[in-house]
Amino acid sequence: MEKELRYELEKAIPELAGNIYPTNAPEASKRPYIVYTRVTTQRTKTLEGYTSKQALSYMFSIMATKYADMKALAEQVEAFLIALPGKDIGKDEIHVEDVKINNISETYEFELKVNRGILDFTIYF
Repeated sequence: MEKELRYELEKAIPELAGNIYPTNAPEASKRPYIVYTRVTTQRTKTLEGYTSKQALSYMFSIMATKYADMKALAEQVEAFLIALPGKDIGKDEIHVEDVKINNISETYEFELKVNRGILDFTIYF
């Protein structure tokens, strides 16, 4: 799913192309960029055992030097996520059943000198 989300995000928001990183961004990363982390994994289980259905929760950290840039990009990413249900995404065309936005928050990272928008969401497929 990570590969599919990155592929679709880079198509939807071209300025993110090459600027989406798992868990940690390289020190020399150009801003703005996104760092993502998978927070939880839930696999659906029935009486017959596990199915192929999953619910994965991710945290996207949108990093930008200017607050306005971070805010604008966070809004684009949120709109992207809200539009996913019912679509087949990525080259493997994984069908997205639903997306739930769990939380949205903001902070300033003093050590990095960047504004950070945080989108916590769950994708069901």
